[in-house]
Amino acid sequence: MADDYLLDVLEQRVYLALKKIADQQKMINTLIHEKKELEQSLSMHKTEIDQLKRELTKAESKTDVAAVAQYQEKEAKLKSRLQALLEKIDNVGILE
Repeated sequence: MADDYLLDVLEQRVYLALKKIADQQKMINTLIHEKKELEQSLSMHKTEIDQLKRELTKAESKTDVAAVAQYQEKEAKLKSRLQALLEKIDNVGILE
């Protein structure tokens, strides 16, 4: 009878151990699945970040080009005005 009791206790413990192993395996599978999803999400975010960096670089380049063009236009206007002023000064010198 004591042997039967010991076998029953042992059987219950084995059953509980197997149940814990099964639960842990489910948890592991869940974590593996979540890890894969997070890795995919990370990859997508990295791709988005790379795309945004490219767009930012392109926008900065366009802004730089526009600024250079604007400054060149101002430079041309200033040169033209200076040339006109120099001509007026020369004309004043001729009139004297």
